[in-house]
Amino acid sequence: MDSGSIFREELAISYPTHGHALWEPDPGMLNEAVQVGDVGFIRRGSGYFYCLFNALRSGDPPSNPDSSHHPKYPPKLQPNNPHHIRKSTDYQQDFYSKNVTKQSYQSHIYASRPDDTPVTFSCSGRQGALLSLPFPADHEETNALGDFSKWLIKNIDDCLKVANDLGCGVNMEDIILVTGRRLARSWISVVFSEIRGHGDAQVSFVVRVSGDSGVHHEERNASGGVLKFGPRGENLPENQCIFVQGLRVVRILNIWPRIRAAAGYAPDMHDPERESDMHLGLIGIPSEADYQDPLHILLEHIAEKASDCDMILVHDKDLGFISGVSDTLIEHIRNYAPAIRQVRYGKCSTEL
Repeated sequence: MDSGSIFREELAISYPTHGHALWEPDPGMLNEAVQVGDVGFIRRGSGYFYCLFNALRSGDPPSNPDSSHHPKYPPKLQPNNPHHIRKSTDYQQDFYSKNVTKQSYQSHIYASRPDDTPVTFSCSGRQGALLSLPFPADHEETNALGDFSKWLIKNIDDCLKVANDLGCGVNMEDIILVTGRRLARSWISVVFSEIRGHGDAQVSFVVRVSGDSGVHHEERNASGGVLKFGPRGENLPENQCIFVQGLRVVRILNIWPRIRAAAGYAPDMHDPERESDMHLGLIGIPSEADYQDPLHILLEHIAEKASDCDMILVHDKDLGFISGVSDTLIEHIRNYAPAIRQVRYGKCSTEL
């Protein structure tokens, strides 16, 4: 796998409720910082989130007066509770997978160390991942998941059309409606992959913190790992998205065509009378249709078992409901999937 996929998978195993860990948190010149309500997708390999538009502001006119170059956006998402976004500070400093160990135990990088004492991590397994932060992260999350879910179900086709009109080349299951995100000022990310021995992969780096928003870091050693640094300097803005949580809607016909094709059944999902008869499963999936993330395998399992369903609604955070998550996640999910409850919005509920 590429570094972004390893980074996402390894941190998902250790922190399943945090959402999708982004290998490239920097919005670059294409986007502003990720916000709750953003509709977009995550590029495989590059590992960054690309925003198409914000559903909470999609009714606003585009900033560019030349509207001929703008697609037709869906109607604005308007939650019943206008104060639905909860804001907090996440003080966790290091995020790392089970095979990664912190070797040096000096004071953490929150404190300035004039002696330039490095922080060292090693990996004892075949692969691993590490995310380290010099400052606490800003956390936002909506409490209106019901309103967000209904909006996405109703408008997923229009969201996909926006992506297609912009030439993005994504599938329906790639589209994400952001319900939560963590923003940082800077970061250090590491991926260990295809390690031949045990204990021979190691990274060391120095971080110097100044004030509340200044940071400088440098590499000391990167043996068996890919080491990346986030922004450095003074007065850094809090715009680096390290974790993103979101909803996705997948039509069974899109991800498991042989199920419906065998039955010769193709419902018209634009028929408003079908809306009350949708079956929705609340299980997390990845953002890539072709990437065999363990959550994608679980999605395929649901699609195969729930052959009477039309759509599945999923959330990144739902991975946390699978008990006993481990590095043998693929086999484990196949064992636990029958116990996952599938919810139908309408007449009844179904157990897979």
